[in-house]
Amino acid sequence: MTRRDDDTRFGPSTLDRRAFLGATALAAAAIALPSPAAAQAIASARIGAASLQILSDGGITLPVSMLARGVPPADVQKVLAAAGLPVDATRNGLNVPLLSLGDDLVLFDCGAGRNFLPTTGLLPKSIEAAGIDPAKVTRVLFTHAHPDHLWGALDEFDTPAFPNATYHMAAAEWDFWVDPQVFAKLPEERHAFAAGAQRVLKALEPQLKRFRPGEEIISGLAAIDTRGHTPGHVSFEVRTGSDSLMILGDALTHPVLSFQHPDWATAFDQEPERAAATRKSLLDRLAGDKLLVSTYHLPAGGLGRVERQGSAYRFVPAA
Repeated sequence: MTRRDDDTRFGPSTLDRRAFLGATALAAAAIALPSPAAAQAIASARIGAASLQILSDGGITLPVSMLARGVPPADVQKVLAAAGLPVDATRNGLNVPLLSLGDDLVLFDCGAGRNFLPTTGLLPKSIEAAGIDPAKVTRVLFTHAHPDHLWGALDEFDTPAFPNATYHMAAAEWDFWVDPQVFAKLPEERHAFAAGAQRVLKALEPQLKRFRPGEEIISGLAAIDTRGHTPGHVSFEVRTGSDSLMILGDALTHPVLSFQHPDWATAFDQEPERAAATRKSLLDRLAGDKLLVSTYHLPAGGLGRVERQGSAYRFVPAA
């Protein structure tokens, strides 16, 4: 792997300036950190014999301009206003699923860690508040390698935050980010994302296994191809008994726009057309099969179901 020396260590000011506040114009208004009482399991569910907890890693605020690439802001604001949502910025939670399945305690993504934004990096506090020993986590499965999903895999000593876990990532996602030419494939404001991914993945490599979509990671848990947001983005399907759950990562990222306008690409979709096609086919399946879904950025822990609504869809939060 190749590392760029000017990008290998990130403090909040560096990342804010380069990846959000400067090139991508992150909304200036800060969001409040969750209280200690909120920094724990924010949602939970049973899936057959398995149990699911959603842990908070904090949240981020994005301007409307980043929600729909190439769409006039007035058109986006009209949809948001009709849904009763703020029209200037959107707050995204970081919902980290933890699944107890058989003998495995499985974490899906790791949050942003301490070097992303001041309003992220709460996963260690959430894990502690929920009474979970990080050493008991047996597997960490990544949907993709964006900072808010990957960087929390290392602790303050730059060693694996879940020391006894086996880490799993799609081979296509690994290959994209560790490629020495990745910087040439990304706009400059995303170079910090690539350098950070290479730093984290190098540290995890001794404990990391790669897989391909369609493979079963453990009994009852398989990877699903949902690329587009990144070249190797995957989701995970959990089946236990007659119950099923889909862990979606960033395949769906907004509680209204992703469902009413799945053809609208976000600023973070690396392959916009493929990402739109993935959303459309995924929404059709989720609505048809009435599957419980876990989403990384939607409100109230991101648990819910997808329903058809006219020619589009809607997200129905779990009760």
